[in-house]
Amino acid sequence: MLLRSSISALALCLVVACSSGSEIASPGATSGGTPPGGGGGGTGGGGTGTASCPAGFTAGTSVGGLTTCNLSGTYLTNVTLRNVPGVAYAINGRVDIGVDVGADGARAGGSVASLTIEPGVTVFGRSGADYIVVNRGSQINANGTATNPIILTSANDLVRRADNDPSNDFGGNAIGEWGGLVILGQAPTNRCRTGSAATPGTIDCENIVEGVSNPDAVYGGIDTSDSSGTLRYVSVRFPGFEIATGNELNGITFAGVGSGTTVEYVQVHNSSDDGIEWFGGTVNGRYLVVTGADDDSLDTDNGYSGANQFVVVTQRTAGGDNIVEASSRAALATPPSDAKFSNFTFVGSRTNAWRLNTGTIGTYVNGVVDFGADATDQCFRWETTAGNGVAGYQAGADPAFNSVLLDCTGGLALSTSDVATATAAIAAGANNLIGASSLASTFINGAAETAVTPFNATTLSSFFEPVTYIGAVQNAQDTWWQGWSCGLEASDPC
Repeated sequence: MLLRSSISALALCLVVACSSGSEIASPGATSGGTPPGGGGGGTGGGGTGTASCPAGFTAGTSVGGLTTCNLSGTYLTNVTLRNVPGVAYAINGRVDIGVDVGADGARAGGSVASLTIEPGVTVFGRSGADYIVVNRGSQINANGTATNPIILTSANDLVRRADNDPSNDFGGNAIGEWGGLVILGQAPTNRCRTGSAATPGTIDCENIVEGVSNPDAVYGGIDTSDSSGTLRYVSVRFPGFEIATGNELNGITFAGVGSGTTVEYVQVHNSSDDGIEWFGGTVNGRYLVVTGADDDSLDTDNGYSGANQFVVVTQRTAGGDNIVEASSRAALATPPSDAKFSNFTFVGSRTNAWRLNTGTIGTYVNGVVDFGADATDQCFRWETTAGNGVAGYQAGADPAFNSVLLDCTGGLALSTSDVATATAAIAAGANNLIGASSLASTFINGAAETAVTPFNATTLSSFFEPVTYIGAVQNAQDTWWQGWSCGLEASDPC
């Protein structure tokens, strides 16, 4: 798939300087200057762009032969990135959409705005300090199509493509080349801000998301159906950045995001931290692809209870940790960390397929796991504190599995973890099978997968579609991932 170059137009907006918080009247975005941590990309890759930025934008240094139009500061009114050939949008430092309006929408100084990105638009960052934050009450509406996806990527990626650089599979092991996308909502979390006396899951319980500060990125509330907009046919490539030790930006961070948000056909490729992480919230997703994450591919925490269906995860040989890391504030915390996944295919050989941490519950059905290169790679690292923290498997209080084919080279569970509970959980579920997978082309079902009786996922959530198969991709005719994602086929590198 060719990366589609694009540009946009911008309505008049007000910009707030992130460092000082003072308001500046402006006809458009202003340059954020040189971000800390250096930058990549430069000009390179095919010469100087000749297209013009639309009204409201200032032009920056061309990248990969494209004219670049700057996004910077805080947008207090709606902004639209239009698809005009020859232009890509440059994220200069932290870009905020709106200002936090609080859990009830009435916080003093708050401001609601929306970022609309048209199909085919390319947005990029030059370094890890370049990222987008969609604040509580505001929205992102990124509505791509299968043939015209929205690409959020790095300057280095644009240069590699413009130069037809065959090295490293067009960035096959490149990670952390820009920051990422952070979306904040008003849905509940079970972990309140440090020092807060609020009760988890109430309107007063809010938290700050990792990787973002000055100002903090705040999430949480009680609106389970809160909408932060739409992500559809969006591919996020080479993101992730460590702000400080143990404090990183993920590819996409959903924090307190509600079920009114639409997430469909979304990829994160080669994040230097987690691919997608959910902190609390109730947002659901369909048709998700995570490839090459350098930490966990999927990370659920702080009371996340949404549902996700049709999920493909593949790991890089050169990097990665668990495919799923599931956590919670504590056993029996309210709301519980109780994510639901149906029709997933997990392929990799790094650490474990699941690491199940303190207090997490969760239900995983209709899945295929092809995991491990040697005896050190197991399906589970099942902590004794998972679920309700009580010894032994207890239905409804511990993670549950139905109609999952498990093919892990190192066996079912890490020997230093709770092997007995993991074994009992798999035995307690319906139609689970420990045996050899037969996946074709890495992630497409074969005979072994077809033979497994599927679980009726609609009994778990009304969000789930009825299916007659396990795994994310039923057969070679099932091509929902084609045309908009990358890195799943040798013929379609990122």
